[in-house]
Amino acid sequence: MPRKTPGPKAKGLGAELRTLRERAKVTQEQAAKAIGLSKQGISRLENGQRNITPDEVSGLCGRYGVTGPKKDQLLAMARTLHDPGWWELNMPGMTQESSTLADYESRAVRITDWAPLLVPGLLQTEDYARSFMLDDGISPTEVEARWTARLRRQHRLTRDDLQYVALIGEPALIGNDVIHQDQLSALVSAANRPNITIRVVPTRNMPRLGRLEAFMTLKVPPTTVVHVEMARSGAFQDDEEYVAPYFRRVTRLSEVALSETLSLRRIVDIRDGMEV
Repeated sequence: MPRKTPGPKAKGLGAELRTLRERAKVTQEQAAKAIGLSKQGISRLENGQRNITPDEVSGLCGRYGVTGPKKDQLLAMARTLHDPGWWELNMPGMTQESSTLADYESRAVRITDWAPLLVPGLLQTEDYARSFMLDDGISPTEVEARWTARLRRQHRLTRDDLQYVALIGEPALIGNDVIHQDQLSALVSAANRPNITIRVVPTRNMPRLGRLEAFMTLKVPPTTVVHVEMARSGAFQDDEEYVAPYFRRVTRLSEVALSETLSLRRIVDIRDGMEV
């Protein structure tokens, strides 16, 4: 019987197994030999292009010296590889890229968003999200589907097993209508939740490296993934060589951002100063 097409979960499991292999200083050839695969097979597995069986996971754990709860977690992931999360149920508005992002978000223990020009998607109100989607030329039907999917993603912030940090550029706070005013009120409410941190990066302090695209870092043990936003899609990075520059940006932006208290005060001042 042919294997099912790998989904987002396969990519997440593959990334974890690659990190464990590298930590154990095991080559792809050695890993392949441990479970009777070719080097190409291991490479495809680690890149999420090939599904993996619980027996193969067990064999790799033995080769990498992984035992106890971590091994149990990996085996559980392999056994439920084809059990769909909500993002895999053919929901309208869910592209493969957004499904992969939702899967990473569901397993992340820490997410940091850098949003220089727009409020991050996980904190957007419905009217705010709809307004810029429509401005971008997206049809009303597709806007409805996209918002429904985004609302499901936002539910992840209600769980206390995730720490979420939003670094927001001051330009994203500037507006002159009721929609924007309500969005800032929503940020104030979100900032009062114990697992959410919102910090504003003032325009005068914004480093040059922060003036590039929005991005999100996701700590998905034992690995870290970066999602870089593009106009209507995004790209993922999980190689250390490509992930490291984004963490340097997070560090630099955190150094110049206002404190949580001053950020909240700045958001309130801008909101209350709007003439709408």
